[in-house]
Parts: sequence; structure tokens; C-alpha cells
Amino acid sequence: MDFFEFFSSVDEPYAAGLFEFPERSFFFRHCNAYARWFESAKPPEYKHGERLYPDSTRLFDENYRRRAVKPQYSITYECNFNMLKEKCERANGMDAYEAMSVFRRISDSKDGWTHGSPNYRRIIKEGLDSYGRRIGNRPENSQEEIDFKEGMLRLFESMKNYWNRCVDYLISVNASGELIDAMKKVPFSPAETYYEGLVAWNSVFYFDGCDNLGCLDSGLIHLYKGEDLTDVIAELFSNIDAVDMWSCAIGPDCNEITKQAIKAVRGKRRPLLELRVTEKTPDDIWKLAVENLSINSTNPSFYNEKGIHDMLKTRFPYIPDEDLLRFCGGGCTETNLEGLTHAGGTDNVINLLRVFEKYLFENLSEKPDFEEFFEGLIRAEEKAIDDELNKTEEIYRYRAKYLPHPMRTMLFDDCIDKGKDYFNGGTRYTYSMNSESGLINVIDCLSAVKTLYYDEKRFSAEEFLGLLKNEDEDFFALLKKCPAFGTDNDAADCIGVILAGRLFSVYRNKKPTLDFMDAFTLTEHQFTRYESCGREVGATPDGRRSGEPTADSLSALRGKALKGPTAMLNSAAKLPQNLVDGISVVNLTLQKSICGNPDAIKGLVLGYFRKGGIQLQITATSPEELKDALVNPEKHEDLLVRVGGYSEYFNRLSDALKQAIVERNVHGLC
Repeated sequence: MDFFEFFSSVDEPYAAGLFEFPERSFFFRHCNAYARWFESAKPPEYKHGERLYPDSTRLFDENYRRRAVKPQYSITYECNFNMLKEKCERANGMDAYEAMSVFRRISDSKDGWTHGSPNYRRIIKEGLDSYGRRIGNRPENSQEEIDFKEGMLRLFESMKNYWNRCVDYLISVNASGELIDAMKKVPFSPAETYYEGLVAWNSVFYFDGCDNLGCLDSGLIHLYKGEDLTDVIAELFSNIDAVDMWSCAIGPDCNEITKQAIKAVRGKRRPLLELRVTEKTPDDIWKLAVENLSINSTNPSFYNEKGIHDMLKTRFPYIPDEDLLRFCGGGCTETNLEGLTHAGGTDNVINLLRVFEKYLFENLSEKPDFEEFFEGLIRAEEKAIDDELNKTEEIYRYRAKYLPHPMRTMLFDDCIDKGKDYFNGGTRYTYSMNSESGLINVIDCLSAVKTLYYDEKRFSAEEFLGLLKNEDEDFFALLKKCPAFGTDNDAADCIGVILAGRLFSVYRNKKPTLDFMDAFTLTEHQFTRYESCGREVGATPDGRRSGEPTADSLSALRGKALKGPTAMLNSAAKLPQNLVDGISVVNLTLQKSICGNPDAIKGLVLGYFRKGGIQLQITATSPEELKDALVNPEKHEDLLVRVGGYSEYFNRLSDALKQAIVERNVHGLC
């Protein structure tokens, strides 16, 4: 069977492209698959009155719905094998299905997850035609070089032809003249106006597969001539919201586009707008940001520019300052340098609380004092992290061999110049990003074990573990009275500082063996994983019931931040967040009325950052509003909350996550 012909006949162009030239490299075959996809794609529908195109849809929306195999920004491509099997069965092509299943084993077994932001500013300044010329000038001294050059040229021409068809479509439906004129130029020629820059930014976002928006204000300010295009930025933000995608960074050198972006994000859950602040951030920027929080917006979140710069400069002293200034949090918040990095999104998740649970039941009776118990736990956690990082490296090795990413190779520096794929050392910097779950739970667990078992000696090991496993009510009442992290308690915080310092250092001390990987890094954000990680663990001495979610960030556990926001942030700032190169998320929920006082919010945020905090995200609400949203969801369809590094409508969350958010302390200002 000719698999190219078969997959073409059942309208699966990406799969067809993979099999058209089976003798060529994986890189060329994926370039060809992308090209076949573009050749078959119909221009998205134009919505009259909109100033960007495409608008509020995936670039290939109709194709995404009806096709089983399609491009994907993180893992090169994705395949709905159930849908594909049905198509193949109907067309008597199960041999083709089995052939595609080989790619299933390749893509599904070790795929990890990654986020990134293309080099928007370079594309806007130079135009993609300059990229085509650079590809055309590549050498052809080996088959590998031939496959790279021919594959990338094939992809480039298909992108340009597709874009020309989009322009022809817009002309046919009498679209806006300014939009047509802009799209005749960008993104293939340089943008010359602020509006053209936004049109180009939108197009690159879609070409990349809809992930992150990079550094918007600094990337466009050279085109700004005093125009107010807040409405166009709002359209761009609506696009990222509509396709359920991620982030955009603004600051630290704030300008008029910064202000327009803050206004444009009001009422939107996405993008996750990341405001990089310093001691010199203007008061009018703070005022706009806090106004957003007061009107049911969780955007922007606040990033410590100096803390991030110092942290990355210490970890990566060879990265020049001009590259560090391109910091933008990808996905929920993971460290990227716009257009320059292949950085994992969440390559691995280490469930620290599950390791603690196993260690507790195996070792409590064997360790005569807390210091020995504590040291043994740290070694167990360190080993678990090391094991997972070894798996992470296998992910990177596997992707480099089998899962090239032609589109990101096109859009990220320095892949074209090196002649290397994005997943195989093509980018200027490559580092793994891994996430931990349950650190704060483990701190409070250790505090309770120390207090009740070792210091006060209230229970034997058998009694302690039995009461814990049975979730005895009186025992749990005692657990919740133990010193807790997030209350500025020296005893609990000291445990946290020692534990976090040791565990965070594992990522710094472990050296990758892959020659193109710079480092292993850590991100302390939870996304929704704190629900699934919690389901893996029984009742724990932090007072958590079996199966309940773990900690949602580096803030106090739900319901334990009883001494106010300053005490909670003081505890978080004591942790060595300067070792968390992938950013430390801290959730803070405030009474909405407080957001009428921007100076107070500014003081709280900057005070936390001066003490070592790296990132802070705020939800402004009330306990009454959250509780009513549980029982009357129809009254709160627009209620936005910060979850575990990202924003979401409260009503879209699972019951477990809703309950977890309701249980958070809602603070006034002390």
C-alpha cells in the first residue's frame, strides 16, 4: 500500500506527508508533513469589523476538527488514534493505521511538554522573507545538510503560499482595507507601523501553533507613534484566550504599550499577563494594574525583575544581559528568553508528598530522633528527584532523534544558522524544566512529626501512623495546631528553608550528559497537578485528608494562613527562591475592597520582592463570593481565579479544585 496516497485519500495531509518520502530523515519528513498540511488548509473565516486575522480561532480551525493527525506546538504533532482507526477501517486501510502506529510509539512514549515564544521582534523587524534567504544560503555538504535545507525551504514556501491564499480570501470577502494592506506585507516583510506590528505578531502566534505571546511592549515600542491600539491588543488577547493558550510579558521598561496591554486584558482570563516590576515602576502602571484586580481580573501577575535577573545571571553567567532582558514566562510561568530558548514546560513532575508518605510509614519507628528522620527523608527526596531528572534527559535524547519540530526551527534563533532542529540543540539555550508538587505539605508534615512524635512524644510510631491512616478526628485536630508554614513561624519556616535549600540544589548540582543541554531547572508552579498528585497520596500529617489536593503554590496550605498576608509572604520569602530558575509561584487571595488602595498593594508586592520573593499572583474576591459560586454557579459565570500558576473561570474547574480555592484564606491588609 502507498501510505502517502492512502492518507491523502482520507484527508489526513500531515500523516500523508510523513510517508511521502520514507527514505528521507525524520526532519525532512516532518517539514514535508507541515507543508502538506498548509497546502490543504483553508483560510479561516473572516469576521467583519475585526482588525486582526485570523481572529479567535486556530489558524486551521476546520482542519483541526476533522483531522486525526495535526501539528502541535509542544510535541511536534498529535494524533487522535481512535479517530484515525475509524477512518482507516472505513477505507480498508488498516495497514496504514499500523504504519502510523509506529509513530505513535515514538511520539507517545517520551514526549514531555514544552512552551516557548518565537523571536517575534526579529520577525517583525526583518520579515520572514529574510528567513527564507538565510535558509537558501545554507550549505549542502552532507545528506543531513541537504535534508535540513530542502525541508525548511519546503516549509517556508508552503507558509508563504498559504498566507497569499489568506490575503486572496480577505479580498474576496471585502475585508478591511487596512488589514488586507498589512497582510500583503507582514509577516514576510518588515512591519513599518504599530498596527502592522500587531498584525504580524498575531500571525506569528498562529504560525507557531498558539502558545505564548512573548514580550509585547518591548517588541513593538520601536513602531509606536502615539496611537491608541488598545482595541487591537484586546483582539490579540481574545485570540489567545479563545484557543486556551498562555502568556504575555510586559515591562520592566514600561511605556504606553504597557498601559494599553494592561487595559486590554481586563475581564480576560488569558493571556496570563506578566508585569515585570522594579522599584522604579511608575505609579500609573501600579494604579492600572490594581484597578484590573478590583474589577474581577486576575491579570496582571507581578514579577520581580531584579530577582529574576540576578537569579538567572548567577545560574547562567555566560548569558549576556541583552538576552536576559528577553525573559518571559512561558505556559503558566516557566522561564523563557523570547525567541532564544528551548525550555521544557513541565518535563517531569516530582510528587514530593508521595515520597514523604512512603518514607514515613517505612522509617518513623526506625529513626530515634528528628534530625536523623529529617536527613533520611531529604536523601530519599533527593534520590527521587535525581531519578526523575534521568528520565527527563531520556525525553530530550528521544525527541532530538525522533521528533524534530520544523516550525519552531523556523521561528527560533539560532536554528537556521546552526542548521539544527529546535529539539536537537538548534536554539541558543536549552534547559530542562521540571516541577515539584507538595513541598509546603512536606514542610508542615515534618513540623507535625517533630512536634507530636519527637518533641512531645504523645504517640508511639504505631499509634501515630494508625491514627493518621484512619483519619481520626481528634488526631487531625492536633495536627492542625502544630506550627505551620505561612504564618511567619520560625520553627516551621526553618524546616522549610533547610528542606527547600537541599532539594532545590539538586537541580543546580546535576549536570546533563547531552552536549546541547545547558542545565536542569526547577519551576514551582502547580497548574492543576495538585489535584492529581493529591489523589496519589493518603492522609498526611499536615492535616490533609486522603486524596485531597496538595499545595497550590509556595504559599501557606489552604486555611492555615491565619496571621495575614504579610506573615504568609514572609514565610515564602525565607525559602531560597533564588534557586528556582523556572520561577516560584505564590498565590495570594485578597478582599476585593483592598484593591481600591493601589499604594497598599504596591507596598505589599515590593516588600515581598525585597525579601527575596520572585513572583506573586493575586485573586481579588471574598469568601462569600466563592461560597456562593459553589451553589449558584450561574450567577458567577465571569468569576476568575488564580489556580496554580494560571487563571481560569471558577465554574470551569473540577469540584476538587473549586473546593480547594474556596478553602484558601482571603486576606485583608494587616
